[in-house]
Order: sequence, then structure tokens, then C-alpha cells
Amino acid sequence: MNTPFSFLGAADAYVDILSDTGEATGLELKGDCSEFTPKPDSERKEQTAHGRSNYGQVLASVTLPKPMTATITFAQLDQALFAAAFFGTNSVLTQDAGDVTEAIAVVTIADKWVDIGHYMISAVVVKDETDTTTYTVGDDYEINPRLGMIMAKSDGAIAAGETVHVTLTKAAVSGTIMKGMTKANVRIRVKLDGQNFDDGRSFISEIYQMRLAPTSNFSLIGEDFVNVTFEGALETPAGKDHPMQHIWLS
Repeated sequence: MNTPFSFLGAADAYVDILSDTGEATGLELKGDCSEFTPKPDSERKEQTAHGRSNYGQVLASVTLPKPMTATITFAQLDQALFAAAFFGTNSVLTQDAGDVTEAIAVVTIADKWVDIGHYMISAVVVKDETDTTTYTVGDDYEINPRLGMIMAKSDGAIAAGETVHVTLTKAAVSGTIMKGMTKANVRIRVKLDGQNFDDGRSFISEIYQMRLAPTSNFSLIGEDFVNVTFEGALETPAGKDHPMQHIWLS
């Protein structure tokens, strides 16, 4: 089919986050992919004349290919792409529910919040270091139960810098811990299941190996939804003689 066509595409993006050695871990359908732009690049070499009558004119020119790059933007993320936006890695957060009866020693700072070491806490009891004096919430200290923090009040009975003993009840918590700047080299394979709205043809576009680099800011506070953009160099893996392919299903 060699009929001229216009192009307006939409596609589902399947991404395989490759292992450190470049091995496949399996394609997953990722969140809304709003841009996928492969970009070929080149360098032009020119030989110019230096003669009296043709000085500066081109005698010969060649175009040399340079590494191909691509830009990919997601309007929705999963945990793996969220971590990649910060060069990060994920681990599982698990906190079992239960009573913490063995006192936790906390060094207080007057009118400042200090971590206790658990999230989603309740039934907090705060005593002095000898366990003889029990302090009163609201008068001597405040608690942030979700973050698990305590603040000794300067006008209360807890002396500045005093170590207190804390017992509490903690709720079950599960989640994900993302540690930023722990994995700089993330390589992915991308496979698009797409359609051109102009002529209705389906297409499959695939990048075999792309080394990611986040290029957009990720604001954790804002008034608009965040789009995350990655750029990367396309690598030609072993067994291939090209870094990408595009298939029309006509």
C-alpha cells in the first residue's frame, strides 16, 4: 500500500523494564502514554572548494547517521515508572498491627516534631525516662498519629531535650518505599499497539532497548496533573541490526 496518508495516532504502550544485564522481565501495559517520538539523528560532512573561482562551494557531501533517540511521555504512572522518574528503586513497606509495649526511647525537641518509628499510631502513652511520671497529651505533648511523630510542648512538663519512653498501638500498614537516586541506568523495551485514525490502519511500533533519562520535573504538589517525560538513546541489542521497527497491519 503506497497511497498517501495523514497520520494521527493513538496507542497502548507495553513496557518491559529490563534487568541490569539487559534480560527481559516481561511486557506490561503501562498507564496512559501521551507521547512516543522516535527521533533519528545525523551529521552532515561537507567538502568545500578552495579554488579561485569556486571557493566555498560544496564539492561533496555525505550524511552520517548518529545514535537514534526517543521521547516518551506518560500521563499516568505505575510504581516502576514513578521510581524511574527519580532514578529510584522500590521495596515493600509492611507494618504489622499490634501493641508496642516495650518502651521506645525518644529524645524530644521542644516545640518540634520528632519521629517515633511507626506509622498510624494510637493509644499513645508517654512517660519520663524512669517510667514514674506519665505525661498528658495536649498539655505536655502533641501526637501526629498518621506520621508517627511526637512534639514536646515548651510550656509543658517535659524538659527541653528530655528522653521520654513511648508505648503505643500501631495499625497494619502496607505500601511501597521508593528510594531516589539508587538506580541511574534503567533500560526498557517499548511496544506500541497503535492505530492511525486517518485511515484506520493498525500498527505495531517497537523499540528494542532504550536507556531512560527523566527530563521533566515531577512536582509532588501542584494544581495540574503531572506528565512525566523520559528521553533515551536507542541501543541495538545482540542479534539485531536495527534499534527499532514499525509494522503496518493493512
